[in-house]
Amino acid sequence: MLRRTITILLGIALLPFCIGFSWQLAVTAVDITYKPLISYWFTGGVLLDLIIHFLFKQPILSYVVGHELTHAFFAILFGGSVKAFHASEKGGRVHLTKSNFVITLAPYFFPLYTFFALIAIWLARTANAPALEPWLVLVAGAAFAFHIVLTAIFLQTDQNDIREHGAFFSYPLIFLFNVVLTALLIRLLLAQDMSYPAYLIDGIMRSINLIALGIAKLYGWIAQ
Repeated sequence: MLRRTITILLGIALLPFCIGFSWQLAVTAVDITYKPLISYWFTGGVLLDLIIHFLFKQPILSYVVGHELTHAFFAILFGGSVKAFHASEKGGRVHLTKSNFVITLAPYFFPLYTFFALIAIWLARTANAPALEPWLVLVAGAAFAFHIVLTAIFLQTDQNDIREHGAFFSYPLIFLFNVVLTALLIRLLLAQDMSYPAYLIDGIMRSINLIALGIAKLYGWIAQ
């Protein structure tokens, strides 16, 4: 009961940060200058994935494999290891030697296939192969849309990962991390003049201002 209460309170505390960082992302996305043509290739990738998703069979197996691989990847980052791995269209599971809320929820906020595409783009730049970059950006856009769409669909079903840490905590955290990582993706791939540290600082300040406004409103309501 105490753990559930703490997770609910943490989830509520995350809400102003979800709003603040989303607000700052919208402001930043409007204000920055984008790299010529690259943003069009990325948008093309997003549209391509949406067409494939809605007109053809949903790539459920690819999502499940990526989901379980992300669990494994983050477990390794935290010093754990993978003991067993299974994935099918009906679902998947991975047996890990270590677990925490980041490892459990990572597949819902970390776009693994987009991360692979970014590595491929970096390798293309290192190998001085500029002709490959637009096509890899197209793949990155498709992979990012794939992550967002399939994550949204899977979160509408009963997920053990969400149940483990509670919906009141998991959903705000997943949303916040997706927003922050989307801003990072824009900085790494699309923006010419974006400062990611400045985005984080401005997002924190907007969130704090929202908290201060909420406290002031609450105090005014109580004082009446």
